[in-house]
Amino acid sequence: MKELILTCIVKKERGGYSSLCPELDVASRGDTIEEAQKNLEEAITGHLQTAKQEGLFDEILERLGIKEEDNTSTDQFINKPSFSTSMTIPLPA
Repeated sequence: MKELILTCIVKKERGGYSSLCPELDVASRGDTIEEAQKNLEEAITGHLQTAKQEGLFDEILERLGIKEEDNTSTDQFINKPSFSTSMTIPLPA
């Protein structure tokens, strides 16, 4: 299974934590750091599945610098600033 490694930025805010994946411009929140990250993972997975269904998935990969003709695994895409954690998201089949 191919995977994509994305940035997950979690920030403390009033009443909980916000989480953001800047590569996809997808955000979520949670009451704890772990919940904010889990909710972001679910939001990203839904975003990618919807993009796949609507024929926009290849455009997203291209925007991330991953070309369809690349024979390498998409898990080589890493953008991990020092203040964030990364998350691995399975790509939709």
